[in-house]
Amino acid sequence: MKTRFNLKTVALIIAVIFTVGTANATEKVTKASSHENIVEASLNVENWMTDDAIWSTSDVSNFAEAQEESLNLENWMTNNDVWSTSSDWAANTSEAGIELENWMTDDIAWEVAPTATVETEGHLSLEDWMINDRVWNL
Repeated sequence: MKTRFNLKTVALIIAVIFTVGTANATEKVTKASSHENIVEASLNVENWMTDDAIWSTSDVSNFAEAQEESLNLENWMTNNDVWSTSSDWAANTSEAGIELENWMTDDIAWEVAPTATVETEGHLSLEDWMINDRVWNL
């Protein structure tokens, strides 16, 4: 009993917070993204970027070429026992046959009983907030 009361109290407090927080929701202007106001720093072209002496040089001492280590073929890479395990596993597994059970072909099991009540919607009317420019044009 006390737990229900506490849960209802918490739910009421949360509902009040949401109600108060959204009371002036039509007055707030939201942005689609927080990245809209990011201003990138301007880029400047420096002298060395356009200097022909730097880019047309044949002097190799200015540029260091990265050396990659050589790749060696290891024993496990060519070992048939390592790579044939998946085919051995697939050959050793077998599934039980699928059987057709009586309930699968029973028409009564697959019939859906119609509901007793038919849901209908009331007449919809055009309300003021639906055509108010202040609501749709923030």
